[in-house]
Amino acid sequence: MRYDLKLIHELCQELGLRSSFRSDDLLAIELGEDCVLVFQNAERDDDCLVAFDGTPWHTHDVFIFADGRGYYTEMDYLDVVSGLKDGRILVCERWLDSRLVDRWLIHRDFHDEFKYMDEKEEVRVHRPVISVIRHETVA
Repeated sequence: MRYDLKLIHELCQELGLRSSFRSDDLLAIELGEDCVLVFQNAERDDDCLVAFDGTPWHTHDVFIFADGRGYYTEMDYLDVVSGLKDGRILVCERWLDSRLVDRWLIHRDFHDEFKYMDEKEEVRVHRPVISVIRHETVA
């Protein structure tokens, strides 16, 4: 599935999220210090990606968030971006020996991240730090 990167960028501007094009097919959204979410369109629709800088890439069509009881919710990529702003979507990080090894998105109400932890592993979940863009009016 191809992402409408221009539409994501416009939504970010509406929500006050900082986003920028790194290339025609790659949009970056700043979610805090050293926490940048990237949407990338590839030549093939099957290879379009969502990831955080410095961690493994994930392929997505519709985002499906599930909990350990089998309940789930589906969200399209625009709803996910909106969810980052309103707190429905959180950032989950996997740390091993004080080193970040993965980062991904989870839903506030539908997740089961903790049952897969190793003994030397730490999982951190946080709401993105959103730097609100201030628009100035010229008189």
